[in-house]
Amino acid sequence: MSYKIIKEGFASARFDLVPEHMPLEVGAKPFSFEIEESEQPNEELFVKLFRCLSATTTQSRFFDFSSPGVLKAAVSFFEGVTIFANHRMDVTQWKGYTQGAVWDGKNEPNGVNAQFVLDRVADPNLVRGVETGALRSASATIWFEYQKSHPDLKWFYDHLGEEVDGEIVRFVVTKISNVGEMSIVWEGEDSYAKSFEAGQDPDSENLNHGEDEMKLSTQFLTRFDLNGEPSPEDIEKAILESITGLETKVAELEVDAKIGKVHLTETREKAVTLYKAAKGEDAKESFITNVVEKADLETAKSFVDEYQGAVEDALPLTCSKCGEKLSRRSSQGSGDGDKKSVDVSNHKIS
Repeated sequence: MSYKIIKEGFASARFDLVPEHMPLEVGAKPFSFEIEESEQPNEELFVKLFRCLSATTTQSRFFDFSSPGVLKAAVSFFEGVTIFANHRMDVTQWKGYTQGAVWDGKNEPNGVNAQFVLDRVADPNLVRGVETGALRSASATIWFEYQKSHPDLKWFYDHLGEEVDGEIVRFVVTKISNVGEMSIVWEGEDSYAKSFEAGQDPDSENLNHGEDEMKLSTQFLTRFDLNGEPSPEDIEKAILESITGLETKVAELEVDAKIGKVHLTETREKAVTLYKAAKGEDAKESFITNVVEKADLETAKSFVDEYQGAVEDALPLTCSKCGEKLSRRSSQGSGDGDKKSVDVSNHKIS
């Protein structure tokens, strides 16, 4: 959700997608309302009843619309509003309009409902999504006046959503000035703003998240070594133990990563030294900078082997005392075997 404080006490807000703020109890029960499918006007239009905005506190930025009469007085603003998708308010991308805006005092929380009249010709894919239930959330752009719940609280914005002096720190909406547009979205700031199911008793279901049970998958239970129906305390303990284990593992891997990084740097440096020795005046700085010095470990090792062989073939070394042929290597050898070795990084080639 995005919002803008136009001036102290007056703001605009767009209640759009906020998946990172969604609570665990997503998938709340849909509202119910008597509406017959035969009310569809014609084959080009599709009508669905939606909750536009609820008299509750929004879950991400904590705007409180529950003050008595505030939202109910704004019902007319939701009539005849253009509908878009994802708040992309392009005049060529409209999807339909709202009609029949009414105050809903039966479902909890109370709020404003309206029929969404969607044009199949304008966007058949979106309408199909709403019709099948794949798309079921609505979102509004509104302008409103507000007061701070704790006007004297220092660092007010840092405490939004926290309980201070027995109250949640929030923006208390005192008056809605306008509704700019409605949008079909994946999930909105008002998690209650969803489509209604047709042909059900309006008092049979509501969106009380507290009545929903959290279902844990077998995969989740197995992953955290839980059985049966674990308590919230057991779940929290298992997750914290898992996090601690992961943190320990990361710390161990960081040590190995540092050692590996040093080894990679040394191997690249050896490859550069051998490349310059093999190519002489033909060595290209761009190749060194863009290829050799950026090579992964396996590639750097290949460069070392390749250019070490080239150096030995082009500039054979002999012992100044006995005349025996020597071998250049990128690192000091063990001294065993038929050939003696020297460190090429310490050898001056003339």
